[in-house]
Amino acid sequence: MAHQARTAGRAIRRHWLPAAGLLLLCLAIAAALTAITPRVYQATNTVMVVTGGGTSVGTYLAADNLSMTKAEQYASIGSGPEVASIARESLSGVQVEGVSFALASGTSQIRVNGQATSPEGAVRTADAFAAALQQEVERVESLMASGGEQTEGVNNLVQLIPISSALQPTAPISPNPVRNGLIGLAAGLVLAALYIFIRSLFDRKIRSSEAVEESTGLAVLGTIPADRRLDDHRQVLDTEPARKDKQSWATAEAIRELRTNLTFSNVDSPARSIVVTSSLAGEGKSSIAANLAVAIAATGEPVILIDADLRRSVQSNMFDLPGNAGLTDLLSGAVQLDDVLQRWNPDASLFLLSAGRTPPNPSELLGSRTMKRLLAELTRDYIVVIDSPPLLPVTDASVLARNVDGLIVVAQANRTNLDDLGKAVQRLRKVDATVLGVVLNRVPRKGSSAGQYGYYSDAYYYSSDTGTKKKRSGRTSERRRAQTAAADS
Repeated sequence: MAHQARTAGRAIRRHWLPAAGLLLLCLAIAAALTAITPRVYQATNTVMVVTGGGTSVGTYLAADNLSMTKAEQYASIGSGPEVASIARESLSGVQVEGVSFALASGTSQIRVNGQATSPEGAVRTADAFAAALQQEVERVESLMASGGEQTEGVNNLVQLIPISSALQPTAPISPNPVRNGLIGLAAGLVLAALYIFIRSLFDRKIRSSEAVEESTGLAVLGTIPADRRLDDHRQVLDTEPARKDKQSWATAEAIRELRTNLTFSNVDSPARSIVVTSSLAGEGKSSIAANLAVAIAATGEPVILIDADLRRSVQSNMFDLPGNAGLTDLLSGAVQLDDVLQRWNPDASLFLLSAGRTPPNPSELLGSRTMKRLLAELTRDYIVVIDSPPLLPVTDASVLARNVDGLIVVAQANRTNLDDLGKAVQRLRKVDATVLGVVLNRVPRKGSSAGQYGYYSDAYYYSSDTGTKKKRSGRTSERRRAQTAAADS
């Protein structure tokens, strides 16, 4: 139940804006219909059926029962064409919207409700139909008293007498703004709920760390916040930026956290060779591989970053190093390792082995015995980080997986499809690869969506900065008060 509540809460937070738009749209439609619907007013004229008076309690009760029975009959007569024909003669110029005849409970009274587009028209309609009903009742009772013949001057036993004339209404009965607003609100809430449910049902993008762990069974090793330097341009970041640069510091801290989590992912047998891949292209695997290698090298550990994406190599451009010769040349025997291994800068213990020339058979080259021997040789003295192609389009990463200690799968928050990620992980499991975990890239930095991925660093840095400003502001105020006091003395 708690899990379902959290899932529903995340769905509402994720889709609240279009859902709120649907709700406002329904309310706007209700308001528009209220505004364009013609106003209808209602007035009520009351008449009562009476019979001859009784001389005793028994005859009085009998007369009263007869009156109520007759009232039921004449209420139904009021809806007939005869009454309408009589009333129409006196309603010239009135737009009649409706007429109804209702019995007052427990009495012989008939309420004639007339509806029209104006208050005056409603009064005229109610009075006209009440008078028409009275005239029709007199005609029917006269025929009954004379045995079916129309006779003048017959004193009818049953009569219809007026009780109260119609009063002019002060407000229309239709449209009803409150009722229409409630209907619009109810319709909007239903549509909003349906929208959120349908979007959540068919939304397979990664929306939380929990969803990744449930879908793949893998741990989330790190959450890298969205950073324009990594999103717009592949870039190697400074591992120790200035603390005043909150965004850079938060990103660097996330990379360092990934490095730490990798260290503890397998304490008994730490990974010496790590492949960084993704399910599809464009999820930031190359940036993660490069910056992870820089972060490991910052601890003093010698690191070699191998650009094994032989189809779309980018690492030499990221480090601004020559990429004419590299891995493919080394595997083909055209060069020696020392000829193509490049140190990033004199002070760093990071070396780059670029991709080299694009071969016609990348998968066969990466799965060769020569590649296996190269990795075994390098891991004796270095931590090897390998940037490989994505898993689903090509088999390169799956081929490499058999010759390394572990793999990291990079996925982009709010973009990568859980089904694609699951297929990629399943492909690795088919070759018995050791998958160390998933790295979520471009995670939202702030708001409730950031919390769904377990990312809180920005909030920490912003809070710290805010507190610092408050303290400085307080010290400034104290200094000003002291200066004011000195001036007054």
